[in-house]
Amino acid sequence: MICFPNAKINLGLNVVSKRPDGYHNIETIFYPIPVKDALEIVASDQPSFTGTGIPVDAPQEKNLVIKALNALKTRYEWTSSVKRELMDC
Repeated sequence: MICFPNAKINLGLNVVSKRPDGYHNIETIFYPIPVKDALEIVASDQPSFTGTGIPVDAPQEKNLVIKALNALKTRYEWTSSVKRELMDC
């Protein structure tokens, strides 16, 4: 499966409060731009994640792609491994 998530620019951000789950309630204004990423998910024997573009200095478990796929695996009892690749287009 391959999809092309839309990019956006955050024009303003106000952190309203911190929630008990560690996330924040925010007020924001996004402006869509004509740029997309490519997100590909394929069946694999070994789970892996590859990201291209600007490197992000953060642990992999903090990556939103990883968090979303882990949530899907939990909610839908998804046991197969996947290879995930996020490519800047």
